[in-house]
Amino acid sequence: MDSLPVELVRLVFQYCDAPSVKAFRLASGRYAEVGYEYLLKPHFCAVEWRDDVSRLCSIANHDRLRGSIRSLTFNFAKVSDECNARHTTSSQHWLPEPEQRNTPLQDAWVRYYELEEKTRKLPPLHSRASAVEDAVRRLPNLQDVEITHTKCPYDIPLLRDNAFEARACSRRDRAQACKNINAVVSALRHARLRSLSIDQLPLEIFRLADDRRHWFDCARSFAASLSRLRLVLDAPVGLLPAARARAVNGLGGVLHYSPNLTHLSLAFHHHQAPARKFPLSFQALFCGSDFVFPRLTDFQLEGVSCAEDDLRGFLLRHGATLERLRLGGRGPPAAASSGWSLGGVYLHEGSFRGLFTGLRGRMEQLQRFHMEGDAEAGDFMAGSREVYMFVPVTDDDWAPIGGSGDGDDDDHDDDHDDDGDGTGDGGNGGGVGAARPRGKRVASLGACVKVVDSLGLEKFLVEGGRFPQLGKEKIVDGL
Repeated sequence: MDSLPVELVRLVFQYCDAPSVKAFRLASGRYAEVGYEYLLKPHFCAVEWRDDVSRLCSIANHDRLRGSIRSLTFNFAKVSDECNARHTTSSQHWLPEPEQRNTPLQDAWVRYYELEEKTRKLPPLHSRASAVEDAVRRLPNLQDVEITHTKCPYDIPLLRDNAFEARACSRRDRAQACKNINAVVSALRHARLRSLSIDQLPLEIFRLADDRRHWFDCARSFAASLSRLRLVLDAPVGLLPAARARAVNGLGGVLHYSPNLTHLSLAFHHHQAPARKFPLSFQALFCGSDFVFPRLTDFQLEGVSCAEDDLRGFLLRHGATLERLRLGGRGPPAAASSGWSLGGVYLHEGSFRGLFTGLRGRMEQLQRFHMEGDAEAGDFMAGSREVYMFVPVTDDDWAPIGGSGDGDDDDHDDDHDDDGDGTGDGGNGGGVGAARPRGKRVASLGACVKVVDSLGLEKFLVEGGRFPQLGKEKIVDGL
């Protein structure tokens, strides 16, 4: 074994788990040398119930290990206290067999409170900002950073699969969230990042003068190298128009420092009102300028209400580079229980027909288009108001979702409701692999919801032809 070429030794290490790596390194000094780079996984996840700041500092100060870390996740997610009471009294939704309900559920919560007790004994991350900044400065290969408030930070499957994914029982202190995020952003100015993702970024962080200056100063350093940026902005209820305009302007200022983006995703969530859409003006976002990301190939916009002309103008400015376009998405986690995606896009001025007809033939590089969630356009009092529910047919990586249909183009539209269940997709929810709820018709001042997919629109935008008929009136429940 000691005479094996280094390439074969590396290959063996690649198939070893963590205990096996340690044991293999003990076999000889040569294997210990080669195995250094396999001691740590390239992804480091920092959670609040462990002293991960000290762990990260130790790695960053180690001459041989610091180069192993290529991506960082800072997970600040919490479970609400109400979630415990609600699921303790309704555990039949968690476990299939009655005799299996109580013990696993109780064990999960006991383990959770043990971890929460550890959390209370540790200082918050923002109080150790200088240590985090020093650690990030010493990580030469760091490229990807994620900040999340929605992913389960505990190794407790029952909470991960139900409280976070299905029930959306997360909670947080907005003021502390802003402090923690600002601390991470301070550290990022010392990194040359490739991608940055922030889930539940409080929108008001761009409104306050000190926070704005802090973000602008840091963005000058870390944003210039970014090629991927994903921001899920948490818009507070009751944000006044002047404060909202200042926050949008601050967000636009940060985007100005990211000229090399190829992938941009902007989502606006109202967690207390999942179906509400954020009023967004691209002119206000970029201070009235015709700002362009010269390398943008992928763009996603979710949870906004905008004007047809404004949205079309922004998209056409990127017509020479944009290859994949997504309008709408899943929406906030609180919307998951409805069974529908509520992260759609509204047009408070104009129409979807006008939008897509204006884009047709002018998006030179467009290869894929996807629309998802609730979509509305037109005046509330107009008989021509458009109200749709676009079901997903691809995942976020553009892979087809199992069982998706052929789309609502002009040749297939009337064949989508053969089984008469009102879903318009043979009962599988437009290809999402699960039955959609049946029930009464939902009307919005005379405009009935139409459950459709976006395959016909994709064909129209990419290949041309006649504008597709976007489905018949459907029966929708739970919206």
